[in-house]
Amino acid sequence: MLFSCAQVVARFRIHLRQRGYSDGTVRQRIGDIERMTRALGPLSAVTQDALLAYLSPDRNGWRPEYRKRITASIRIFYTWANHAGLINGNPALELPTVRIPRAIPRPVPEAVVLSAFQQGTLAERAMLALGAALGLRREEIATAHPRNRSGETLRVIGKNSDERVVALDTLTAALLYELEVEQGQDVYYFPGRFGGHLHPATIYKWVKARLGPEWSTHNLRHRAATIGLDCTGDIRAVQELLGHRSISSTQLYTAVTGSRIARVVEATSLGSYDSSRRIARQAVVAALSDDLLADPRLQTAIRLVASLNLQNR
Repeated sequence: MLFSCAQVVARFRIHLRQRGYSDGTVRQRIGDIERMTRALGPLSAVTQDALLAYLSPDRNGWRPEYRKRITASIRIFYTWANHAGLINGNPALELPTVRIPRAIPRPVPEAVVLSAFQQGTLAERAMLALGAALGLRREEIATAHPRNRSGETLRVIGKNSDERVVALDTLTAALLYELEVEQGQDVYYFPGRFGGHLHPATIYKWVKARLGPEWSTHNLRHRAATIGLDCTGDIRAVQELLGHRSISSTQLYTAVTGSRIARVVEATSLGSYDSSRRIARQAVVAALSDDLLADPRLQTAIRLVASLNLQNR
């Protein structure tokens, strides 16, 4: 290898920025590779067997989500390094896919959110509102800036520098406006001690300190997704709110509430009023002859009754 490990990692950082990855993603990818280097030694000497042992679930007790992210970082790095001619071969080429078991979403309970909100400072209340109402990630909360607010909307820079515009509810808009009055409009809503913005890890710690050890900014996103879907039934809108590229990701964030399941069971129950009406309709249709069913006047009557039933639901 013509370059040192540090030089290769530095060039990888440049490559990620040129590809348009967000600052948070770049930090994660670089951190993953640096940790792997400390554990396995020189990048050019790493073998597939060494990677398999490093990523083994029995080795570090890493959660599947974390192992999947680390595996993706390693794949991306070695594919780039091999293509760029910096490393011969690609030991990550045949790494197995990390399967993530389906997990039950855990939205923060309303009592916990409201209690934390009442006790928090202005900045903490704004963080909680951005996470619980708008479903922002901790990186998105940290980088929120007055220049991205336009009236009752906020432009959010998400993963992979994807942008989305989300509507602000009245309370969150009022909190952000209050921060602007207090701090001005030229600094981040949550400024760092030495310029720039608070680190996302700091946002995470502050929010967790208010919510309690069981809950985090991620659970606030689950809360926004679950309540948003429960109240609107519009999973596409919830997907846009959370900034997910795939609707399957949104489904992992939304807990189906007991009341929604109860409504489904009530609708499917054999003892329900709708079930009785379906049985009656089927009995009537079965008793009619094919010639009668083909009569245009009867078809019109059936469509009219069906439309009236839909209006009465």
